[in-house]
Amino acid sequence: MEQSVLVTGLLVLVGILSILLITRIFRERRQMAAVRKLSLESFSGLLKSSSIEGTIVTVARKVSDLLIESFGCDQIVFLRKKRAQMELNYYHGIRGFNRNDFRTPFSAELGRVLRADFMPRKIKVLKEVVSERLYQRLQHCRTNLFFPILWRDNLYGIYFIRSTIHTDSPAFRLLTASLAQVLSAAYHVKWHESRQDSLQKQVEDISDSLKKQLERDDGMFGLIKLVRHHDSQTIVAQVMSKISEATGISEMVYVYEPEIDSSQPMLLTKGLKHSVDVPDRKTFDQIVRVIEKRRRAPASVTTRDDNLAAVWISDLQRTGLKHSASFPLDSKRRGVLAWSSELPADAVESKLKSLHTHASSLVENAESFARIEELSFTDSLTGLANQRYFFKRLEEEISRANRYRRHVALIFFDLDELKQINDSYGHLAGDTVLKQLGAILRNSIRAVDVIARYGGDEFCVVMPETDENTCEIFMRRLQSEIADAEFVVDGLELPLKCTVSLGGAVFPQHGEETRHLVFAADMALLRAKETGRNRSLIYAADI
Repeated sequence: MEQSVLVTGLLVLVGILSILLITRIFRERRQMAAVRKLSLESFSGLLKSSSIEGTIVTVARKVSDLLIESFGCDQIVFLRKKRAQMELNYYHGIRGFNRNDFRTPFSAELGRVLRADFMPRKIKVLKEVVSERLYQRLQHCRTNLFFPILWRDNLYGIYFIRSTIHTDSPAFRLLTASLAQVLSAAYHVKWHESRQDSLQKQVEDISDSLKKQLERDDGMFGLIKLVRHHDSQTIVAQVMSKISEATGISEMVYVYEPEIDSSQPMLLTKGLKHSVDVPDRKTFDQIVRVIEKRRRAPASVTTRDDNLAAVWISDLQRTGLKHSASFPLDSKRRGVLAWSSELPADAVESKLKSLHTHASSLVENAESFARIEELSFTDSLTGLANQRYFFKRLEEEISRANRYRRHVALIFFDLDELKQINDSYGHLAGDTVLKQLGAILRNSIRAVDVIARYGGDEFCVVMPETDENTCEIFMRRLQSEIADAEFVVDGLELPLKCTVSLGGAVFPQHGEETRHLVFAADMALLRAKETGRNRSLIYAADI
């Protein structure tokens, strides 16, 4: 009896296992059939459409076709994100519905859930983060899986599907996620293209607006092109040249105050047949008073005007200039423009007024840039160039010397006693010595030379067109000048005496690149310090 029960139990167990096995086989067969339906040609066509030639509509249609034909999806709902709402964009296999049933707000919580996984998941995961009406509608449609169309931080939509094949297999999940990523990439490309089109439209609108403005004021474009011009030495001449073109002025004289306070005004001319003297400060002051008083004075003046101004303006009259007007560079720097033109004076003056603000802004911009650049290249303590400027100029001089087969000398030197001064009298005393040394160095070099504070108590000199013999002569002279100098420090009864050690190297024999030349000069300086200080050495291979 017991044996009979055991046999019966085994038969039942075998039956159950057989049923499970058969079910698994059928599922696998259905899955494999679905995979076989997904031909390489179809999937390759999808990838090609997404990456090369297809529009977003084409890619989305191919994804939906693959879901239906190869993934066994008989129910599909695609919600597209539009601003803060998710709205119905595509459906398949559902009947009799209201589109509003598929509308749901997009919330941060919904976004968090969608970003948690790109694989197909059960829709019950969304129950707490979508509207109740949407959730009920999805259940009514018998969709049971969803996957997001998401790229980086941009959510483009959600697919809801029901498949007739086995959906729990890794193959189904991986292939579905692949479709989602392909479509996500297509949407992302479209998003960037839309942004690019929008920016291009803005550029075109600005360009059209600028063209219309330029039609009203043809001189503006010439000035706009100077916005990036940062050379403070030539910007005034550039600006006045553009103004001359814009106003039709054939002959002109422009006298203005320089940026740096000086007794001598600056003068620019164009188209004159005869030279014009630059007025001195007193004459310039009178000229400005006369013209500002009249706003626009004729070139000739009466005897009631200041004599100096009358003489200078009479000289302009003899050159053929007929009109003059005040044209300051800014609120602090006065300027006077005299001109001759075929256009009426009122028309020229009107254009000058429209261009003045832009012209003065360009001049101020260039000169401010020059001041900032100068500060960035200047050592604040000594007033000499800093290390940044030193390397910039050294590379320029080596490049020039290499091009024309010339020499460049580089000298490094430092104060022998600075540490002792700082330890004995304090760092303020050391700073005072460095400031006075800067003044000595500025007076010891040629105009073409560059002298810089390399750092701490170390200095360097770049000397274009200087061979080894000239370099040695200069080092000995500089060494002697500093040794003879007296450095006065507040609080000390007697001036301090200092010496320097120097090392020099010459391009190209001691180094054909910047770093090699710096190394050679630095090695020569180290040997000078090691062998007794207060001496100068040129680089040699045995150093």
